[in-house]
Parts: sequence; C-alpha cells; structure tokens
Amino acid sequence: MKRGIELINCMNPRTLPQITQCGGPNPVPERVLQALSKQTLYHYDPVFLKIYEDTTEKIKQLFRTNNDVIMMHGEAVLGLEAAAASLVAPGDLCLNLVSGPFGKGYSRHLKHAGGRVIEIEVPFNESITTQQVAKAFDEHPDIAVVSMVHSETPAGTLNPIETICPVAKAHGAVTIVDAVSSAGGMDVCPDWGIDICITSPQKCISGTPGTAVAVVSKDAWKKMLDREEPFRGSILSMLDMKERWLEGGRFPYTPSVNQVYALNEAVTLILEEGLDHVFARHERVANYCRAEIRAMGLELWPVSDEIMSTCVTAITIPEGITDEQLRGWMREKYKVMISGSHGELSGKLVRIGHMGNTATETRVMVAIDALKKTLKDIGKEEQ
Repeated sequence: MKRGIELINCMNPRTLPQITQCGGPNPVPERVLQALSKQTLYHYDPVFLKIYEDTTEKIKQLFRTNNDVIMMHGEAVLGLEAAAASLVAPGDLCLNLVSGPFGKGYSRHLKHAGGRVIEIEVPFNESITTQQVAKAFDEHPDIAVVSMVHSETPAGTLNPIETICPVAKAHGAVTIVDAVSSAGGMDVCPDWGIDICITSPQKCISGTPGTAVAVVSKDAWKKMLDREEPFRGSILSMLDMKERWLEGGRFPYTPSVNQVYALNEAVTLILEEGLDHVFARHERVANYCRAEIRAMGLELWPVSDEIMSTCVTAITIPEGITDEQLRGWMREKYKVMISGSHGELSGKLVRIGHMGNTATETRVMVAIDALKKTLKDIGKEEQ
C-alpha cells in the first residue's frame, strides 16, 4: 500500500517536469492524445478497418516506399525481436554492427533465432563505416543477414545506412535496420536496400509507446518463406501478419485499436507539415543545440559532427559531476527533464532530445538555460 501511495504522490502535477527533452518517449501533440482517447471500436468494424488501412498507407508515405507495412502491437522491441525470429534461419551467419548499446544488444535476438553472429564494433562515440562492412563481406562471403541501428540514441550517433545497405544487398544479404529513433525526423528510405525497417511512434513520430511498425521488402518475405521451417504461430511471426492480415484480411491477434488511432494522427501531422520541412526542422534544431552546448564550453560525445544524430544531442558530463546530480538538479529545481544513457555509457553522458513535437528552438532553449543554471548551481555548491 505504501508503494502505491508513493506512486500516486509522484503523479502530483507539482512534482512533474514542465519541460521534457529526452531521448523518448516524449510529450505528444494534443491531437494525438485526443485520437488516443476516442471510443474503442471492434477491430473488424468497417470504420476501424478503414482507419487501419489509412494508417498503413500514411506510413508508406512517411517512408516513401511501396513495400509492405505491418503493425505489431507491442513496444518497439517486439518488432526488433520479431525481425530476427522471422528472418534468421538456424545456422545463418549474421553480421551485427555495433556502435552503441542498442546495436550491442541486438546480437541476443540473432542468437536466439539460431544465427551465428559476428560483429563489427567501434567505440561508442564513433560510427560504422561502409568500408568496414565491405571488408567483412570479403572475409565472410556467406553472411546472410546484416543488422544495424540507424540512430544509436544512447550515444547520439548515426550509422550510414544509405551506403551500408547497398553493400549488403550487392552481396546477397538481407538487412535489418533499427530506425526507432530516426524515422519521422530523418529521411529513412527502404529503397536504399533495407529489407526490414523497424520503427515505433514514441520518438520522432511523436506518438505513444505501444506499437512496432515494420516495413518489409519482397526479399525479406522470400527469405522467411525459404526457411526449412518458416516461423509461424507466434506473436513474433511476421509471416502470420503477412498471410493472415495482408493476404487474408484477418488479424492473427487483436490489434491495439486506440494505439492505431494515435499513430494515424501522429503520422498525419508529419505529412501535413511536409516531410522535407520536418527533416529540415530537426536538423536546424540539432545544429542550434550543438552550437549552444559548445558555447558553454561543454564537449559533445560523438567524435565528429558528421556522425551526430539530428534527434538527440549527447553531451559529455563534466568531470566532478555525476549524472544523478546534473539531471536530478535540473528536474527538481528547474522542472526540466533530460536523459542519461544506457549500458556502458551510463554516467558518462547526458542527452537533450529534440524529437518530433519537441524539436523546436524554444523548447531546446529552455533545456539549455536550465542546464547552464544547474552547472552554475552545482559549481557554487562545490565551492
């Protein structure tokens, strides 16, 4: 009971941050919240089916693709795990690209599916190069699957999927791309050679957590079907979604009706603003944030501007200050919430997010002002 009381008290508006600039989830537009709150329809009601199909078509516009789109009803990791479970056949040689905690963690899904995993790993303030991938294929021509993260959010870095994926395709491999934090804020095009592209609404799309979106190519479907024992009969099965929904018009399990409403509205907002405008806004706000951080004399975590993600700015924590001190003070005194990092990067950096609805100069300005004041406050305390 005591724990429940503590949780209720924590939701008191006076204890909540006024500005959240994190690596996601983030605050969402009112129109998305209103869509989420609409009455739940039976999932075979003609009105819902029309909304579902409209959402699928809008996602295709977001990715500028004609590839199939499926929505899997669970957090983004459901889609990432499903991609490995559906695509990787036992014994497949899988090349996993590691430039941060999320890339590092993906190997467990590949191994669980029976894949033999080799990795290219770089320091977590760098990115993978196309040349490294080409060399891996020279040394291991039997690589069947290549997996990579586009925007490695915990490190604030980008991998060049637009040049890596064509190399993989030229060698006959299929590709899995984690675009969870980049889709909706940066151009992510399956026509670059992405066979399974996974994203989720809670980052740059400015939706709510709870849906995994997969854009799937013909080559990916073929590989799934060519397995000795195609993976079916599981919530992780992408083939079930293809054969039962895309081809048969019946859902393999009950979709999250209200999450579909919210996703539809979130993608609609992006399309109304215009993709090119949205991408330019994210880049502009990212450049503004980095310039302000440098003007404060702080160090950005990635080794170069060329590999910095436009959805989050990663900042090296100054010596003598802890992550808990910095973010805790910002939240408690100035009501501004920013992110720490994950895994081996925990305690080394903090991150100001500028994703989707939160990618505005005004919001970032507030976060930077709170950061400046916090550093000054902590410095005074230490004296």
